[in-house]
Amino acid sequence: MNKELASKFLSSIKHEREQDIQTTSRLLTTLSIQQLVQNGLAINNIHLENIRSGLIGKLYMELGPNLAVNDKIQRGDIKVGDIVLVRPAKTKVNTKTKPKVKKVSEDSNGEQAECSGVVYKMSDTQITIALEESQDVIATTFYSYSKLYILKTTNVVTYNRMESTMRKLSEISSPIQDKIIQYLVNERPFIPNTNSFQNIKSFLNPNLNDSQKTAINFAINNDLTIIHGPPGTGKTFTLIELIQQLLIKNPEERILICGPSNISVDTILERLTPLVPNNLLLRIGHPARLLDSNKRHSLDILSKKNTIVKDISQEIDKLIQENKKLKNYKQRKENWNEIKLLRKDLKKREFKTIKDLIIQSRIVVTTLHGSSSRELCSLYRDDPNFQLFDTLIIDEVSQAMEPQCWIPLIAHQNQFHKLVLAGDNKQLPPTIKTEDDKNVIHNLETTLFDRIIKIFPKRDMVKFLNVQYRMNQKIMEFPSHSMYNGKLLADATVANRLLIDLPTVDATPSEDDDDTKIPLIWYDTQGDEFQETADEATILGSKYNEGEIAIVKEHIENLRSFNVPENSIGVISPYNAQVSHLKKLIHDELKLTDIEISTVDGFQGREKDVIILSLVRSNEKFEVGFLKEERRLNVAITRPRRQLVVVGNIEVLQRCGNKYLKSWSEWCEENADVRYPNIDDYL
Repeated sequence: MNKELASKFLSSIKHEREQDIQTTSRLLTTLSIQQLVQNGLAINNIHLENIRSGLIGKLYMELGPNLAVNDKIQRGDIKVGDIVLVRPAKTKVNTKTKPKVKKVSEDSNGEQAECSGVVYKMSDTQITIALEESQDVIATTFYSYSKLYILKTTNVVTYNRMESTMRKLSEISSPIQDKIIQYLVNERPFIPNTNSFQNIKSFLNPNLNDSQKTAINFAINNDLTIIHGPPGTGKTFTLIELIQQLLIKNPEERILICGPSNISVDTILERLTPLVPNNLLLRIGHPARLLDSNKRHSLDILSKKNTIVKDISQEIDKLIQENKKLKNYKQRKENWNEIKLLRKDLKKREFKTIKDLIIQSRIVVTTLHGSSSRELCSLYRDDPNFQLFDTLIIDEVSQAMEPQCWIPLIAHQNQFHKLVLAGDNKQLPPTIKTEDDKNVIHNLETTLFDRIIKIFPKRDMVKFLNVQYRMNQKIMEFPSHSMYNGKLLADATVANRLLIDLPTVDATPSEDDDDTKIPLIWYDTQGDEFQETADEATILGSKYNEGEIAIVKEHIENLRSFNVPENSIGVISPYNAQVSHLKKLIHDELKLTDIEISTVDGFQGREKDVIILSLVRSNEKFEVGFLKEERRLNVAITRPRRQLVVVGNIEVLQRCGNKYLKSWSEWCEENADVRYPNIDDYL
């Protein structure tokens, strides 16, 4: 089955890569910079403030807002860790006010000058891009431009790595020796361990509930486990306890922790740091993509702290400087020969330092793609049978395409005795760019979690975390019944909490303060007064709804009048255009910059005391677009802790032909405080 599986994924990845590159290329060549900015794919009106040396041969380009245009950077959807291009706009600065620098907009081949790098840091006033030092000459020329812009681009390296992994999977000959791979290609039945099952005698975290303890005990005693963690159920706390218990059981255990994104694994590492001796923790990955608090564990940074490595590097730099001054050819040649020998020695010592750091560690944290890094795989070079890892933990497995999950399994084949997957297959699947091939979409949206429970319908390896610590019980009720078979329970500490219980909120009795005493509110916008609009400036005509924006504004103002803190409020919508219009009103005009505004997809994994959800769709044809994606709606309605406010057309949801939306809207009519706004009140 491994050959068929690999073949299916290879064709799907190829198509997805082509679609991604074509889409990005089309957008970058056909849309204006302003349109790219409106779609979150570019940042403009910035200028070069400084270039400085960074970590491990990197150059840091610090960019700030062009104060003649704006005092803040409009960040769009570009985030830390993204691969970007930096290009100059046509306008150059006045040479009378700037140092004289060679001004070029093209390189020696006549192509537009640009730098490629990784977003290292971001704030409203500065963006730092990490570049390779080889780009220093081009980067310096950007001082001569008053305006630069940044473009988000496609990362083809990730596709290459998935394809390479799938080819290696197809080459595994039968019979397959790796026990974990046998499970995943349906060549080994899963039989839960009952004979030698040993319960943990003492848990380190005293606050764990029974379902969390059950999941940890099962994972300790079995070689395949899926920890199913719905929103707010403490999945990360469960994994932290599991990792600690594995090390207690066997202090020599070496664990590889992976996830589809840097933030997914950095969250685990951040929580492990105060609980595990720091010399046992190692983070592999580009330092630009790591949280600042986790850089102390970075392999790249730690490897450069070796005294001998430092001394050799300094000696090489010194010889290079001397070489520039030497006029005698023979002396220069001797110098270069010495530099070559030193570089060879440096490479050996760096490899030894890296190897020692990896072997010393017990917990290695990286992304799924980073798990096949040269540093890790080089340890098998001298000894293919070297035992590097015992356990593989993949967090947020439902946000990863299955080929990504195979990267650590193939790179470290025959290593793992235990596989633990954690995630929630009822939330958003990985983002797929393909739109023209349903088969490709299905192949890549079906996660490893989904496929395992299809292979093993008894689901013996799935352990469900059933107590959530986030939502008021009324907010939790519908998602529990519709997505989790009614098994989700609200912990007593959160079941009845409301906005009025926040310490800053005005608790003075009043007939007008229903907005802080009710957990579920729906503003029903049915009728002709709250119609949606297609935004021509955005890709594929994203939708927005001005009437809903007015309702959101008034509800926020009501909450603020009762002293609900700005940072307790989140506003989300499925549509980019609505998010852009909301940001313009709430951030730019009302100056409420601490209110977080995002797409539903961008808010997965986040939570706020109050979430205002703007559905946007309101039309005579009762069309709902991708609102009908159940998992997207599940993410949206499980973000709030104390209050969920829905702004949307109930009639459209009930007549759109989608059972899930009809069921949800009917349930809300019975259980929410439904309000019927008049457009005249908002004009």
